[in-house]
Amino acid sequence: MKIENEVSRDAAQLVAKCRNAVLATSDADGRPHSAWMTTQVTADLEEIISITAPTSQKAAILRANPQGEWMFASSSMETIVYLSGHTRLIEGDAAKRYWDQMPGKAKAYYRKYCETEDYHQFAVIRTEVSKVVLCKPYAYTKFVLFDKSAPAITSPS
Repeated sequence: MKIENEVSRDAAQLVAKCRNAVLATSDADGRPHSAWMTTQVTADLEEIISITAPTSQKAAILRANPQGEWMFASSSMETIVYLSGHTRLIEGDAAKRYWDQMPGKAKAYYRKYCETEDYHQFAVIRTEVSKVVLCKPYAYTKFVLFDKSAPAITSPS
């Protein structure tokens, strides 16, 4: 996403400050699931990565329905940023570069279940962001900052 105005900068700054976000998914039958996750987000908000056990409920859900929405919130909950898009699991040797760039692995929640440093034992969750929404709940406002699926607005010739 091209960050070119104050509202987009506010969204990017909030996401950069948040180390954790809620990942919301739904299975093939529409049953919802959400989980707090430690994240790594690119500065342009185009990619989110996280790590999970390949046997987790969220991994099973993403195999059936590879769509996810991440919620990043300020500590006061005055500002919320939603990032959503195609979300897939990356495993095996392809996961190594993502594993290497994820900070704080030694303290991650999933380490309570698997203490190894072998990235083959984990799955990387990767979201290619196609929509960014900034929400100010107390002001009852929502701004769609970016939406790849929305038709481009063109001016008449």
